[in-house]
Order: sequence, then structure tokens, then C-alpha cells
Amino acid sequence: MTERNTDCPGLRERKRRETRLRIEDCGTELILERGFDHVTLEEICEKAGISRRTFFNYFESKDQVATGTGVPLLDPEELDVFATADSDNVVRDILRYIGERVDNDPDTSLTLSPDRETSLRIRARRRRIIKETPYLMLAGLYRFDQLAGTAMETIRRHLTAFPERRRLHHLTVEQEATFLTSFLRQVIVTGPLIYSADDISRVEMLLKAGRDLTSLADGYQDGWDTRSSPDSHPSTLLEQEEH
Repeated sequence: MTERNTDCPGLRERKRRETRLRIEDCGTELILERGFDHVTLEEICEKAGISRRTFFNYFESKDQVATGTGVPLLDPEELDVFATADSDNVVRDILRYIGERVDNDPDTSLTLSPDRETSLRIRARRRRIIKETPYLMLAGLYRFDQLAGTAMETIRRHLTAFPERRRLHHLTVEQEATFLTSFLRQVIVTGPLIYSADDISRVEMLLKAGRDLTSLADGYQDGWDTRSSPDSHPSTLLEQEEH
């Protein structure tokens, strides 16, 4: 009897994960087939074999099924270590922390998924859904904005404590922290969109996106302090072609 009771919580947790995955699988399949605006919550529930009440035990809205639940809430106390510990790249460290939170969450982890192949299929569908319905990216931006203040304060405190780690000394600490928080936002929101089909962890995905974004920005360093000749402006060239 004791052994059975010990196993029950594990069995219930597995069933919970399977139900969540089934909702995501059915929902993304319907949305990809018909379009986000042409699928109702009731249709998702019917296909997944659940009630509306059960749906809201797992997701807050239809857009979370379409795009995923996004970044987890960040505990200011947990982030405090990044504000007070020296690092050559605090942004990378915060991204790794966020990725580990996702990878260790049974609801979002690819490793802990009850069906890895289904999870990968859902990832690929979500990439296509967002590509076909770009405004759904706003949901991801909104979820990040809920934690942006916490991230920005952490970075500000870090740069204040370790001024030698600053890159833009002509800006205030707050301004540099704002830029770095914007960078975090772009990596977190666009990383899963660009690399969602890759069979990699969220940590690997975010760090890969961070590397690629910084490499891309590095290629655009030149030319900001020079003004292009009027003759070389695209509109001028177009006018010359018309004449």
C-alpha cells in the first residue's frame, strides 16, 4: 500500500504533462491548418478531449498554445547573484539562467517532455505559426516586458558595482543597462523563433542567438559617423534612373 501511494504523485505528474502536451499538439495542429483567428478555444478543447476548465488549468489563453508560455517569471532574489558577482558578460549569464529555468521546468523542458518527438513537432509548428501570424510575436514581447524591470535593475546594479565591465562610458549606467535589457529582449523573443526547429536545449538556443546577434551587430559597426553622399542615396539613384 505504501509503495502504491509513493507512485501516485509521479503518475499524476506524468498524466498532467501528457495532457498539457496533448493540448499543445492539438492546438498547434488546428491553428497551423486553419489560421490563428479561425480556431476557437472550444475547438482546441474538443480535439484534445478536455473541458474549458481543464484548459485554463494549463494555459491562460489561446496565444500561449500557439506560441508557448514564453520566459518564466524571474525572482529578484535569485537574480541578485548576477548583480553582486563579477562577470565578463553578465548578459550571457542571465540568458543562461533563463534557459536553465526553462530546461528544468517540466512544462517547457525538451528533455523532460513525455514525448520528445511531439515536442519537437510543436516547436516547428510554432515557428510557422508566428511566421504566418507575425502579430503573435507581441505576446512574447509582452511576457518579457513583465520581467524587464527586474532584469534591467540587476544589470544596472552589476555595472555600478563593476564599472570596469562597462562598454559605453559616454552613457550613464542606466542608459547602458537599458540597451543591454533591450538586447536580452531580442534574444529571448527571436531566438526560439529562429532556432525553434533545432533539437537543442533552451540554454543552447539562447546562447546561440546571443552570439549570432552580436556577430551581426559587429558587422554594422562602420559608417555611423559619416553621412552618405546625396548622389548615393537610394531615392536619388531611383530618380536618376527615372530620368
